[in-house]
Amino acid sequence: MKIVSMAIENVMKITSAFIVPTDSTILVQGQNAAGKSSVLDSLVMALAPKSAKTFPKNPIKSGAKKSSIVIKVDGSDTVPAFTITRSITEKGESLKIEPEKVLAGETPRSFLDKLIGSISFDPLDFINKDPKRQRSTLMELIGLDVDEWERKEKEVFDERTVKGRELTVAKAKVAGLIRHDDVTDKQEIKVSDLTAKISKSMAYNQELKDRADKNERLKQSGLANKDLIEKLKLQLRDLEATVKLQQQQYRSEKDDLALSFPDDVDAIQQEIQSIESKNSKIRANIQYDSENDNLQSIQTAYDEIDKRLEDIRLDKLKAIHDANIPVPGLLFDDDGLLYNSIPLSQCSDGEKLMIGMGISMALNPTMRVLRIKDGSLLDSKNLQIIQDMVKENGFQLWIEKVNDVAGYELSGKVGLYIEEGQVIMMDGKPVEKKAETKEKVTKKSDPKPLSRPQDEEW
Repeated sequence: MKIVSMAIENVMKITSAFIVPTDSTILVQGQNAAGKSSVLDSLVMALAPKSAKTFPKNPIKSGAKKSSIVIKVDGSDTVPAFTITRSITEKGESLKIEPEKVLAGETPRSFLDKLIGSISFDPLDFINKDPKRQRSTLMELIGLDVDEWERKEKEVFDERTVKGRELTVAKAKVAGLIRHDDVTDKQEIKVSDLTAKISKSMAYNQELKDRADKNERLKQSGLANKDLIEKLKLQLRDLEATVKLQQQQYRSEKDDLALSFPDDVDAIQQEIQSIESKNSKIRANIQYDSENDNLQSIQTAYDEIDKRLEDIRLDKLKAIHDANIPVPGLLFDDDGLLYNSIPLSQCSDGEKLMIGMGISMALNPTMRVLRIKDGSLLDSKNLQIIQDMVKENGFQLWIEKVNDVAGYELSGKVGLYIEEGQVIMMDGKPVEKKAETKEKVTKKSDPKPLSRPQDEEW
């Protein structure tokens, strides 16, 4: 559906204007403050909700008490032609659709909301946005809930950030510790245990020495007795028995002593001297193993969170890849839009325009009307690109362009030319200015009030 005609009365800078588009592109030309923007704003005011950001705060022309916008739409296969009337007074505004049968039970506002996409969408405004806002606009167009994706991603990202800090601290702790691989003990050695051990060993060694000394004395006693036997043969029998017994005891003890070795007290003393060094290494190993176990636990948790974050991003990329993006080759990542894998900001002006137009058309599939408020920024080549796209896809484009009368005539007298809030030329043909009327004050002595001129029939 497209606009067949638009009548504007006392809207912002426009006193009156009646516009009948004769081409798919309607150039609204004139000097600054002539009323060009008011024409494009009137288009939005008639179609968009009053709550829309594009609805001006003070739409009524200064000095007037009311304003109106009347737009005729050609209809489609499913919706017959209809007329939109937006009336605005100081007390409020109203919206009317005629004939009422086209509403089919809808209110005028709900009827328009179902037909109209983002009528205020401006391709130039889109391509001049920052990459984040471009991405947000496109994701809204293809129906992806970017807020939900980003909420999930931020939630996991924050969780990973916390775990990453723990990981950094754990790594720093482990990096500052030393692992003594030559020490296998798991617990520190107590000096008191070794002191008791050395005391026990010394007592045992003393016992062995005492036994050896005693045995030696036994031997000497036996020898003395043997000599005594020679001298005291009378006592030989008793003494021989004694000697034999002593010999047996001696040999038994000697054999036992031969199998027993004294403890190395010097080694234990050396161990005591080196125990603190060893204990220091054991403590270092215990601390290292504990912190390393903690590091591995944190690393495992971090890796799990990182995988969840990657899964969310992959799911998002799949959703983006599967989405019905209206411009072939157009994708987006976390930073913004990409066209054929190139950031949009690095694309040519022609490519940017093509992308902006493609998205704006996708936003307006039924009411096929677009607008560009800064048309003066377009050179002739890019303007031609836009005009060709509009015509090829069956759209209607309203473009505001700053120009004076001479420039309008030199550029081929295309579109309409506005001066002081009124259309004075349409496609090069003069349009008679409508005289502004002021209500005359009726004196009480007048028999009849003076009649006011009737509004021009639109």
